[in-house]
Amino acid sequence: MSTVELHTPAPLRPRTRELRRPPRTRLDPYPRDPTARWLLRLGFSVPFLIAAFISSANPTPLGASRNAQLAEHVLTIPWNSVDATWLSTIYPPISSLLAAVTPGGRLGLGILGALLAGVLLQRVLTILVQRRVPKSTTVILMLALAGNPLFFFMAIENLPAFLGLAFFGNALTHVVRFVVWGNTQSGFRAGLLMMLAALSDLSGLLYVATAALASPFLQHSRAHQPGARRANVLVIVYPTVGALASIILLNLIFLGRPAGPLGRELIQGSGERLSTLVGIFGTPTGWLLLAPVVSAWMIALIVHRPGAIIVSSLVFLALLGAYVVGLLPPGSAGNTYIMMILLAIALIPTARTPITNILVDIVAVAQIVIAWMTAIDRPIVQEWMNSIGAVLLGQLH
Repeated sequence: MSTVELHTPAPLRPRTRELRRPPRTRLDPYPRDPTARWLLRLGFSVPFLIAAFISSANPTPLGASRNAQLAEHVLTIPWNSVDATWLSTIYPPISSLLAAVTPGGRLGLGILGALLAGVLLQRVLTILVQRRVPKSTTVILMLALAGNPLFFFMAIENLPAFLGLAFFGNALTHVVRFVVWGNTQSGFRAGLLMMLAALSDLSGLLYVATAALASPFLQHSRAHQPGARRANVLVIVYPTVGALASIILLNLIFLGRPAGPLGRELIQGSGERLSTLVGIFGTPTGWLLLAPVVSAWMIALIVHRPGAIIVSSLVFLALLGAYVVGLLPPGSAGNTYIMMILLAIALIPTARTPITNILVDIVAVAQIVIAWMTAIDRPIVQEWMNSIGAVLLGQLH
């Protein structure tokens, strides 16, 4: 009897859990050497730095530059005031504080955005390498994300929105690791990054809500545990809820209003924005707005991730709702496109067939075309592109 007990196979449950976790090598940074990693980030930043200097050289100020508006706004904040009225004027606090300590006004914020773009692209490349995505697909996805005027415009001229998207993009990968792979540390990181996104831009509130709505539709590593889905959502949203609750409490105590003047600004014009949104979808602008979502659906079907269709649809609906209530400030452009690309990169599975790779490549190439058509269709981005062209033509003459 003892012999039978000695040769009884070990329980399979621990091994099953172990197989659900990715190999440790897939979580290594890329490149592994820190010096090479920072050089890669700097290399990615160079095109954006050049564009920032060219854009700032235009003698005609760009009216749609959110960075210029932010640089002017922080100059009006009474930082040395003894009362607390300035608390209601600094939201989003991270962007306002960065603008206050960054010299050079619009150009300084553009340089900061260019450097952050290098860091974000290195992080995205790391995700693709960790997922063992083929090199051809990696190149195409990187070009689809950053090789277009929408990404350049947001990085150089809209630091708050770009910060929010950068934090959201990093948080999204940790959400997948936390929910799908059961990595608890990634859950805490996702929550903190979502909080930073919400404190960087109003649109960050949209990203947190999107992550909370989307996470239940992902494949859960702890699905067999009661209440696991609710617990996952709580871990993701708790830091943001805590931070916003603190801001609301401070406004109530010192100003007597939960959101200060910000609440009134969000409510005003909602009806007009809703009417504008309804009319857009019968025009080419509306078709271009919908095109990234359709592309995300196609990728979800190609890689056999039907849950990603629900996630991308929720993201799109949340973006539309954010526009209506005013969470997407004037000067925002390309949010839908960039979010959908980041979503596709975060949710794309590791193991795929050659046919699947080819189909994903085709959809990714189509995304590049969609991005350029969208940039040409957006008056804000078109004005910015014309300003850069004017500077370059002036240099040639």
